[in-house]
Amino acid sequence: MATWIYSLEAMLAGTEAFRGCALRAARRDDEAFLFSLHRSAMREYVEATWGWDERWQREHFATTYTPARHAVIIRSGATPRDIGRVSLTRHWRKIFLRDIELVATERNRGIGTAVLRALLTLASRDGRSVELHVLKCNPAQRLYARLGFEVIADDGARLAMRRDA
Repeated sequence: MATWIYSLEAMLAGTEAFRGCALRAARRDDEAFLFSLHRSAMREYVEATWGWDERWQREHFATTYTPARHAVIIRSGATPRDIGRVSLTRHWRKIFLRDIELVATERNRGIGTAVLRALLTLASRDGRSVELHVLKCNPAQRLYARLGFEVIADDGARLAMRRDA
């Protein structure tokens, strides 16, 4: 498992919102679930911004899917189930948060916020900033602003946001 996944999971271990959850490294065979999750989480916002082209979205996801950049969020229990993903790219001076996506039944329960806070703490310890892009119509941008992210660019459809270490 990628080192960043261990570190993030350790940081999340004591949080109330993440109780009963775990992280695991994504595998090549997770691609179908992760694309379905992406469609469920993002279709509304992509549709409002550019329109959703299913064929293009599938092809783009398939060509850019790199398991090492993804951790699957699992709801533990008698029957563990995959409930989301975290995707990021680590650079020497920053962490680029590609996605945090959750299945509909797990949204708005604090899991995403807990993951973000843990990631910000890890980045701060390493002296790295965290950057992300968010579609302007996505209400998640308000959460990012509350957590200290600032807009650093606006291309008309997306905001680039950063929180320095």
